[in-house]
Amino acid sequence: MEIKDDISQRTEAPARKCVLIVDDDPLICDVLASLFSNLGYETVTAEDGEAACDRIAQDNLSLAVVDLNMPKLDGFGLLRHIRQHPRTVDLPVIISTGYDDRPSIEEAYRLGASSFVTKPINWAQFGYHAQFVIRNGEIERDLRRAEAEARAASKMKNGLFRILSHELKTPLVALIGLTDVLAEALKDKVEAIEAEQLGHIVGASQRLNRLISDILVLSKSFSGASSLRVSNESMTDLLDDSIVGLEANARAKSIKIKIARPGKGLMLCCDSQLLRQAIKKLVDNAIKFSPDGGTIEIWAHRKPDHSTVISVRDNGPGISPNKLAECLLPFIQEDMSYGRPAEGLGLGLPIVKAIAEAHGGELICQSTQGQGTVAAIWIPDMSTPVTKAA
Repeated sequence: MEIKDDISQRTEAPARKCVLIVDDDPLICDVLASLFSNLGYETVTAEDGEAACDRIAQDNLSLAVVDLNMPKLDGFGLLRHIRQHPRTVDLPVIISTGYDDRPSIEEAYRLGASSFVTKPINWAQFGYHAQFVIRNGEIERDLRRAEAEARAASKMKNGLFRILSHELKTPLVALIGLTDVLAEALKDKVEAIEAEQLGHIVGASQRLNRLISDILVLSKSFSGASSLRVSNESMTDLLDDSIVGLEANARAKSIKIKIARPGKGLMLCCDSQLLRQAIKKLVDNAIKFSPDGGTIEIWAHRKPDHSTVISVRDNGPGISPNKLAECLLPFIQEDMSYGRPAEGLGLGLPIVKAIAEAHGGELICQSTQGQGTVAAIWIPDMSTPVTKAA
């Protein structure tokens, strides 16, 4: 018997369904209380806005029905209080008013009213209307709660990326330096198999360093515009820098890289460090998926609205629309995934996409199987354009 009683005490009681009725007319309060009682709701009443403020602090409410014209504190003042109180910031509120003027209704909505009814109230329809407002309020609360949880999860994920990446990168830099020194010191002093194994260590540590760097860039990009370090940069310099460190890879496949330089006068307001990495990612992808002897074209142009488009075109095998969409998602790999590095995490195009969106822009990809791919970064005008004399 004692165990049973203990279990019943621990069982969570169903949520209390309670409606606050605020009106200086006792007859209307009685009618509304009877109506909501028949619908299965408890009711609490208040004769004016000041009395209602005290009840708000005490009760968990499902709905408030508030008259506009009341002594001491009218419905407008009470509505302000409801929207500022942490317990009732999301509370559905039906305003009842004898006013038949648009300004009162517009003011009530501006202050956060969920709905309104005019007096005399159609009692036959009001019960259905009130239940609809309550359900709609519950849906909106659930959506806001889910959105808040999603933002918190995203913030935690990005923070985890940054922390883990930094914690991994610090010892990794030392490892890379030491293995390079060791490889140079043991050059021509070890057997061929040992030199090969040491080379594997060096290559693996460098590859891991690139992956961690990609995660850091992706994490920073997901932080949005607030994390950008914006300055005016020469578009020609941005394009020239995009191939630095990649020329050897292109030469190994006899690939020609053509850069259509727009001239020294074209400037772009951007986070130059991030945008350089984004363009470099596109060029690196183009080299990887271009056939031997292929051609890669890189160019940029300013649109009439002062936005800028940076494009990279290859004549590789192309990719189907379905797989191209998958390649824009981080950590997604397919055998023909255009955006992933070989044996990588599938972060190529997702990084470019995140960097473009952090600038308020967009990554636009068009690909036709057998005809190559064009990947373009669109960046909106982020400041008054700066033009230098050529």
